[in-house]
Amino acid sequence: MIEVDNLRSRVNRWLPVLLWMGFIFFLSSQSHLPCYPSPFIDLFFKKAAHLLEYVVLAILLHRAMGDEGGWQALLIGGLYALSDEFHQSFVPGRTAELLDLAFDILGVVLGFYMARMVISSKGRSC
Repeated sequence: MIEVDNLRSRVNRWLPVLLWMGFIFFLSSQSHLPCYPSPFIDLFFKKAAHLLEYVVLAILLHRAMGDEGGWQALLIGGLYALSDEFHQSFVPGRTAELLDLAFDILGVVLGFYMARMVISSKGRSC
């Protein structure tokens, strides 16, 4: 019974990570994205989407790996961002951009530290 509980625990921790990675892959596979009339607003929303995707991924990775897996979570998130940009280079109508990769990695770092702040604040009282 302990092994079943251990397996269930691992699935509960890692399934959201894998589903979110699949969602990112799906979005990256889209040839045509909506464009906003203003180039500034279009740029803002697209970069914000990159940031948010990877904030969520980092939080899920931190949840799956815990505090002791911190650097590994950052590494996995960063490598996934790199692979995502590489993947986009093969999608018609999409390109791999260093600025997108920078926003992805910034999202990983922000998400990781947000998760750590929430966990560390649970132990404190106001």
